[in-house]
Amino acid sequence: MVAVAYGTLPDDASIGIDFRDDTDLNVRLKTIFEQELKAQGRRPSDGGDLILRFETLVEEKLSADEPATVVGRGGSRSGAEVGFQLRLPLKKLKPEVGGRRYSLNATLGRQSEPPIWVASAVAVAGQSDRFVVQSAMVRAMVEALGQTVPSRPIPIE
Repeated sequence: MVAVAYGTLPDDASIGIDFRDDTDLNVRLKTIFEQELKAQGRRPSDGGDLILRFETLVEEKLSADEPATVVGRGGSRSGAEVGFQLRLPLKKLKPEVGGRRYSLNATLGRQSEPPIWVASAVAVAGQSDRFVVQSAMVRAMVEALGQTVPSRPIPIE
C-alpha cells in the first residue's frame, strides 16, 4: 500500500463513502470503511463534508503462454460507463506467476475539487477470498487516512 496526502484532513469533518461499481462486494466494503472510520473516531455520513471514493479491481495474472490484456474503463455508477479490452501478443515471455491481482484505489476530497489524499493497494494472491483480501486493504487505508505513507506491506489473514 502507498498513500499521499496533498492537504490537511480536518479532524471534525464528516466523511461520505462512494464507490465506482455498484456490486455486492463494494457495498460490503463500504460497510467496512464506515466501521473502520468510526473506530478511528471519524464521522461517516451519507452527506459528508468530504467524500472518500474507492474502486476495486481483480485481474488474472499473466503466464508465459498467455497474451497480455489491456483493460480500460471510465464513467461511474450513473450509467455513463465506457470500456474496452484489447489482447496484445507478448514480445518477451513472462514467468509463470498465476494467482490474481487485487487492487483497491481510494481518493478523499471535497466534491468537484482535487483530492487531499489518495491511496492505492495491490496484492497478488492465489485463489484467495476477494472480500478478505480487499477488507484488509480497507483497514490499512483507513489507518493511514490523511497521511503520506511510503510503500508498505499489508498483512492479509
